[in-house]
Amino acid sequence: MELRHLQYFLACARCGSLTTAAEELFTTQPHVSMVIRELEQELGTRLFTRRSNGVELTEAGERAYGYALRTLRNAEMFSTISREQREHTLRVATNNSSNMAVMLTAFYNEFTGNGEKRELYLRFTECGTEKMISLLSAHEYDLGFLFVPDTKRSALGYLMDRHQLAFTPLLDTDLVLYVGKDHPLEGRASVTAEEVAALSFIQLEDDFFTIEDLLAGDPTFRRKRLEIRHVVRTNSDHMMIRMLNRTKLCNLSSYWLKDVYRQYDFRRIPIEGMEKRIAFGYLSRKSEPLNEDVAAFLKFLRHALELDTNT
Repeated sequence: MELRHLQYFLACARCGSLTTAAEELFTTQPHVSMVIRELEQELGTRLFTRRSNGVELTEAGERAYGYALRTLRNAEMFSTISREQREHTLRVATNNSSNMAVMLTAFYNEFTGNGEKRELYLRFTECGTEKMISLLSAHEYDLGFLFVPDTKRSALGYLMDRHQLAFTPLLDTDLVLYVGKDHPLEGRASVTAEEVAALSFIQLEDDFFTIEDLLAGDPTFRRKRLEIRHVVRTNSDHMMIRMLNRTKLCNLSSYWLKDVYRQYDFRRIPIEGMEKRIAFGYLSRKSEPLNEDVAAFLKFLRHALELDTNT
C-alpha cells in the first residue's frame, strides 16, 4: 500500500464521484478507478458502493476513512522533521492568551528582521493545561505557558513529576473582571466576589486548572453557595472580543501584560481578595536543555515582563 492509494481513496470519498476526484487529482477517471480497485484488493473488502450518480462509502469504507486521514496527517508531520531540524524552530503551546500572540509576533519580527535574514519556523497552539501536558510529553511542543491558581499548584506538581516536566513561574498575578466600555461596572475601582456572582459571563473552555475555581474558595461564595453564571463558553478569542464589546457579558481572567487590551475598549477591574493568587509561567521537559531559539524567546519574554512591571 502506498500513500497515493490513501490520497485517491480520500479524494473519492470527499467528492462522492470518481470523475470529480480525477479532476481534483489531475488524472483520469480510469486511473482513479484502477487505484481504488488495487486498494480494495489489498484490503480484501469493498470500500465504495458504485451508484449511477457516483460512489458512497461502505461500512468498511467508513472505518477506513478515519484511518486514512490519520495516516496521511502523520505522514505529513513526519515529512516536516528534516525541515524543522534545518531551520530555527520555536514550538509554543499556551492557555488562551492574546498576550502570547502579541509576544510571539513581536519576537518573530525581531528574530527575522535583524539583518541576518534568519527564518523562524513557528508553531503555536492554544489549549487547556491537560492537553498542553500531553503535547510537551510527546515532544510535539517545546514550551507550554499557563496560568495556575494557587489552589491547584500541588495538583500541577503531581502531574509534572508524573510526566517528567517542570513548571517555572515567571510572575504572580490577579484574578480580574473584564467588561466592555458600556458596562455598568466599567468605572469601578474594584468589585467584590459577591458582586461577581450577580453577573453573566463569557468564559473560555473549562479544564481542571481553570482560574475561575478561585472564587469557589471565597468565604462569601461558600457561605451563600454562590456560583458563576456562565452564559457562553468558547475557545475563540474573536468570540470573546466581540461579546465583550457588544454585550453586557463579563469575563473572568488574569493578566500578565498591562497594555495588551488597551487596543480594545475593555476595562480591567480587580476582584477584592484575589490579588496575586495566580502564577503565570511555563512548562518544559526535565533534564532536557532548551535549544537556542527557545532560550532566545524566554529571554525576550522576561525582558518584556520586566519592562511592563516597571511601568
